[in-house]
Amino acid sequence: MKKIGLLIAVLATLVLAAQVDTWYWDGSQWVKNILNDPYALARLFSQYPTGGACNKQTWTFTFRAKASMAQWVEWAITGAEWKWQIRKVGPNLCDTSGFYCGDCIGMYVKSNYYVDLTFSGFGNLYNGSSIDQWIEIWYAFAETNTPPSTGWMTPEELNAYTMHFGDSQALHNGISWKWWNKIHVTNCNSYCEYEDIDGGTVTISLAPVKPYIDPATGGFLPVQ
Repeated sequence: MKKIGLLIAVLATLVLAAQVDTWYWDGSQWVKNILNDPYALARLFSQYPTGGACNKQTWTFTFRAKASMAQWVEWAITGAEWKWQIRKVGPNLCDTSGFYCGDCIGMYVKSNYYVDLTFSGFGNLYNGSSIDQWIEIWYAFAETNTPPSTGWMTPEELNAYTMHFGDSQALHNGISWKWWNKIHVTNCNSYCEYEDIDGGTVTISLAPVKPYIDPATGGFLPVQ
């Protein structure tokens, strides 16, 4: 009975994974990853050791390599705020309202799997002391260098919008686009400052993370 118990204990240990050293190539040399560093670029485990001992002529065992790729993302935005300075309502002295638009914000995203951008909390520009308390604003996403003719969204429409980037070669290479905005001013907008007081929030969401990644930090979870 003791021998059976010992054999079961030995077989149980054979299933356990052992973490081993790894290196990455930095372009000129191999650099060693630090074991148990949550921000190491990769980690590697050896598991299912095997062996035998008897007099048979032929032995075989199955060997395989596996790799689990976590999702990563690179993203950038050239500015997180628009700051309009309006000198006149329109080109003519008698104009009572005017429209302006601009493409001063650029965005970029690159990933190895699908990415969603969602928007919340966006609103028109406000100043409670003005005769006309509001400056209306619209948003559009485009790759053009001239004002888009379609695709303009009110803040309410933007808050309900999801920008989805499916897994593609273009996404792996990196996708760039412009975030346009358009405003409407009137002759009843007083001499004062207007803003979307609380500001809007843009959320970049990845696919469900791998079970070995900490979703809050993006680093490795401790080895269990």
